[in-house]
Amino acid sequence: MQEVRAKAPDEYDFARLVWQACALCRLGMIVKIRVTGPWQRHGYNSRMVRFALRGRDGYAWTTTPQSEDAQAFFPAFAFPPRDAHHCEHMRAARSRGPERARPLDPPPR
Repeated sequence: MQEVRAKAPDEYDFARLVWQACALCRLGMIVKIRVTGPWQRHGYNSRMVRFALRGRDGYAWTTTPQSEDAQAFFPAFAFPPRDAHHCEHMRAARSRGPERARPLDPPPR
């Protein structure tokens, strides 16, 4: 499991993406995605998902059940929300928890 968060200058954590990917089975799964309040509709969801997809061409991606907003967002990435699919490697990795969060700079204005 991996995650990326976006924080405001005051350290408020306003965006988060948690995902899991298996290089052996070429599977990826978006576990959780959120952007709160005034930061919505500024491209943070797209940037975080592109970050997770980077270097994973040809993977089959799924999502866990998401909010209505997230469900409307995912078709833009050509993998509609559907039942999450775990491989044996992903199930084993889940028990270890997410890797350390990576910083994501805000987009230029």
